Amino acid sequence: MNPEIHTLASEVESFLKSKDISLTMGGEPTFISAKPETPEWATAAMGEEKLGYARRMTAKLIADVYPGALSMQVFGKWYPGEPLPRWNCMLLHRLSGEPLWPETDRLLLDDVDGRNQPKVAEKLMATVAEKLGLSKYVLPTFEEGKAKATGWVLPLEYEDGKWTSEKWPFTAKKPLTLFSGDSPVGLRLPLGDLKEDVMRTALTVEVRHGALEVFVPPLDWVGFQALIEFFRETIGSSKFNDLVFCGYAPKAAGDELLKYGLAADPGVLEVNLPPAATWAEYDAVLGHSADAAQSVGLKLTKLQLNGAIHGTGGGAHLAFGGPSKKENPFLQEPKRIVSLLRYWQQHPALSYLFTGQYVGPGSQAPRVDEGPSHGLYELEVACEGIQGSTVRPDGELLDQFYRNLLTDSSGNTHRTEICFDKFCNPSAPNGKWGIIELRAFETFPKIETMSVIALFIRTILARLFKAPFTEPLRRFGPLLHDRYFLPAFLAEDVAAICADLKEHGFDFDPEWLAPVLDFRCPSVGQFKVADGFVDVRQAFESFPLMAEESQGASTVRVVDNSSDRLQLTLSSAELAESGSLIVNGVEAPFECVDGQMICGVRYKCASAYPALHPHVPIQSPLEFEWVCKETGKTLSAARYYFWNPFASIYDGRPEDADAAKQRRSERWQAADDLVGRKPQRFAPKRSPEFKHTLDLRRQLRG
Repeated sequence: MNPEIHTLASEVESFLKSKDISLTMGGEPTFISAKPETPEWATAAMGEEKLGYARRMTAKLIADVYPGALSMQVFGKWYPGEPLPRWNCMLLHRLSGEPLWPETDRLLLDDVDGRNQPKVAEKLMATVAEKLGLSKYVLPTFEEGKAKATGWVLPLEYEDGKWTSEKWPFTAKKPLTLFSGDSPVGLRLPLGDLKEDVMRTALTVEVRHGALEVFVPPLDWVGFQALIEFFRETIGSSKFNDLVFCGYAPKAAGDELLKYGLAADPGVLEVNLPPAATWAEYDAVLGHSADAAQSVGLKLTKLQLNGAIHGTGGGAHLAFGGPSKKENPFLQEPKRIVSLLRYWQQHPALSYLFTGQYVGPGSQAPRVDEGPSHGLYELEVACEGIQGSTVRPDGELLDQFYRNLLTDSSGNTHRTEICFDKFCNPSAPNGKWGIIELRAFETFPKIETMSVIALFIRTILARLFKAPFTEPLRRFGPLLHDRYFLPAFLAEDVAAICADLKEHGFDFDPEWLAPVLDFRCPSVGQFKVADGFVDVRQAFESFPLMAEESQGASTVRVVDNSSDRLQLTLSSAELAESGSLIVNGVEAPFECVDGQMICGVRYKCASAYPALHPHVPIQSPLEFEWVCKETGKTLSAARYYFWNPFASIYDGRPEDADAAKQRRSERWQAADDLVGRKPQRFAPKRSPEFKHTLDLRRQLRG
């Protein structure tokens, strides 16, 4: 990495330290299998293959970075329509360096079946209960209608340094029958059958897929350490192996424990990085995650059928907060939130450039001015309210200010560019972490690029902490999706941000972000014209939301993904004096922007159902013709295919990057058969919404 990047990072940290600002940062890089063909790498959250990758990646992190850490399989949110709560392979590491579980080889950290027989669970529970002096409280658990025990349960709590238990009201005549399902015994206990004053926390042991699973009940950090140490001593000289600790991670551990999560998420394996105090710490832990992922065969990008290379699609969000509520820079000075919101809204590059190629209201991270129509005005009122307040608002009041305004068009508070779900949300159990999550970020081929992006955002926050940003929210109107879906204008906006950073003492070179633009908006082809050339580059596109549809018991909304957008650029403005470019028979309306001749082209690239405008045929391939103004003849031409130019479909995804590159190159072809003809030409049909973009879907001729 460029040494100047580390120099700037040091300057940013020095400024924050000089102002006594503790700004923590975290992230959620997402990884996929090299051959993501199964549902767990498409739309499903969980899968055995994904769990195996998570376990192997955890093992690699323990071996290389966090020796003596404990791996646990904890459980997170349970979403409607999903059979089980989503798992999270969590790595727990004492920051003191003292091992929490030094016997990594006893853990089952792969997707192979373990070697344990069911009777091993009974033996382990008997050993544990005997050593605790609680044998009389152990109960077998049964599946509905089965006579053979599934597992073993011991009601258990830790109070004042002692383990205690209670009798549960189950007997041989009234056995402890589990709820049906595939999850661990500890998640299927009939706790509703217990009286309110009866202990509800329990340790369970069972064998599943040959793994000896120990389900840890909810405990604070002191009790959790005591239980893990007890198991170390109990298992010490025994032959218990292929262990899987699961259940609940410790409730709180202050600054003693590092938590590193590998979570099941739709289509990806999501890595929840531990919060870092500085960018250098973040850079290191991000690098560790990438190295571990690569070592087990996980990737940061996905090869599309047509050879395009995209991020994983699962997001790579950035999160900022503080080490505690007292030290949280946004709670200390709420006007900093106002600066952040105003700055982000003023700079569309922060919304579009670092995320996936498909953006806008139907994306996973819409801007505030892409949500409800009243959102921008009401947000301005909220910002003015915070700015004008003479009393510092508390966290819950700030939550009321922003969480209900920063949503998508349906009111979803999570699917938004700037998310306050985990800031100070009293209605969510994990909602009071003081975290502002920036969701308009996705993965890139190189982890170094993602790290530089994180530094860019941290530098912007340092600039906002240095000098509040008070410009009013900007009404972009239709130009937001016309101008800023084109890479030339996003590059211009990045340059403006960097100039502003430099003015405030932070010299961030926009060239450091060149790999971002090259990856998100690659050139798909060029062809020579006169003394120059036309460059055709990928742009950003919005997928409109379609009407609600009933699918069984649920109601869903899909998007119309049938359109694509490109940016056309002339190598010099002078070219337009002697010739013109026609696209599928329509003259491209170039605009001169800072000396560049720019035009966007939006077209129907594929069929889709449901989709808008069923009357519009597929408009791929696009035929580009450079026509002499004097003779009206085509001087040079090319065709661009969105899909396979040789067949209706591709035979599966590309095997590797070289095969993907071959497919991309085949989709751009010289069109010598068009050279020399006098093509029929039509003036473009324009609209107030599109100053810079030619929408071919409106150019149909009878």
